[in-house]
Amino acid sequence: MFIYIYYLTMSSEYKKDLVSILKMLSNIERDLNLVNYNETEKKIYYTIATLISACDACNITDVILESKFSRSTVYKTIKKFERANLIIVEQSTNDKREFNLVLAS
Repeated sequence: MFIYIYYLTMSSEYKKDLVSILKMLSNIERDLNLVNYNETEKKIYYTIATLISACDACNITDVILESKFSRSTVYKTIKKFERANLIIVEQSTNDKREFNLVLAS
């Protein structure tokens, strides 16, 4: 209810911008084949992409710490992405206990 009232008080230009941004996000999710994933899974994917963009590297521990999701949730989601060929999991050359994540192209 509050969101609807807030939406009614927005300026028409702000509403247009908001709708445009939401359409853009929807298009990005479709282009990345993320439409069928839930919000938690999408957040984990965006966390991986953001970490790779910011640090040129990303491992599973980084995703757990940054996303604040449980280790189990992150591992299950990464496996799901790996099966769908959205990401590639590679063993770290520095630490054999760690795995690096790469966005598939």
